[in-house]
Order: sequence, then C-alpha cells, then structure tokens
Amino acid sequence: MKETDYYKKEYWYDNPEEHSDVDNYGENYYAYQIYEKMILNLDIPEEGYIVLMGTNRCVSFDLLCNYFGNDRCIGFDIHNPENHPRVVVKDCMTLSEVDDLPIAFCHNDLGSFPTTPELKIYGQKWAARNIIKGGYFLGRNNLNVAKFKSEELMEGLGFENTHFKDLEHKYDMSTFEPSWIEGHMLSRRVK
Repeated sequence: MKETDYYKKEYWYDNPEEHSDVDNYGENYYAYQIYEKMILNLDIPEEGYIVLMGTNRCVSFDLLCNYFGNDRCIGFDIHNPENHPRVVVKDCMTLSEVDDLPIAFCHNDLGSFPTTPELKIYGQKWAARNIIKGGYFLGRNNLNVAKFKSEELMEGLGFENTHFKDLEHKYDMSTFEPSWIEGHMLSRRVK
C-alpha cells in the first residue's frame, strides 16, 4: 500500500480488528495514559490552544477537553464519528497558514511513522511553527521507524527536547510500556 491509501476513514474507523493492539484508542491507549499521568501535570501556558492531531473516537481528546475546557481544545482528523463539536474534519496534509493558531500544547497522533511518515512529519512541522513560547509538543523522538530526525528539527525551531526516560523520576510511568518511554519526548519552545 502507498501512504495515501491510509488517508481513509475506512482504515482508521471501520477496521476495529486492525487497531485492537492500541485498545482501539480507548482508555488503555498510550496517549490517554500519557495525558493522564503527564500532560495534565505540565506547566502549560494559560494562553493558546490545546491541539490533538488525530482524535479518532475522541476518548483521549475528551480527557483534554474535560481538563482544559472545550473552548480551549481543537482536534483534527479525517473523520468525526462522535460528532465532537471541537473536532475539525480535515486531511492534515492540507494544513496551511490559513489554519494557523497559537498552540500551548500539541500532540501529533496522526497516523503512524510505519504507515504515514509524510503525514506525521508534515503535521509536526505545521504544529511546531504554531507553538507559543513555553508551549509543548508531544511526539516521537529519533527512534521512529522512518528514521526522521525529529530531535534535530525541534531543536532547530527553538525547542528543548526531553526524552521520557529522563522524566521517569518526575511522573508515574509505572503503567507505560517500555516502548512508550523509549520512543517519546516532550519538546518545549524556549525561543
């Protein structure tokens, strides 16, 4: 399959058996666990939006909405089966300056590096450009299967990267899979 074959509602929403390894994006999904244990405890700036790129069925997104307030949260996805009022239905490969907004926190949960690396990278670049000083980006580090130099990109854009393994003393990661800790980082805009 080519990458654009994965940019379809049918793959992400009509195939529950395909996504059973990630709890079909429920409360045991890595993003939900990371938000609950880490993100809700960050010193996120009071100004700016909380953005989730890739909301799926909005289980993790609702955790953010309930904590930060609906009006402050914006999600992007190719489909919105929950008819969530804060989800923008959009092919994120078409994000442009027209979509720019001040972001205090963003998680790039678009697709995956194995199936949609171009989408993942494009989304990261768009989000990073919009994150305000002191704001955070949650994403993969350089240990991604696409071998994308995420750490260098973020540093070049004025971010300081912190690998999850360097935060184990600060947050309860006892329920995290080792791969979550090994492959993720938080990037904070310092410039």
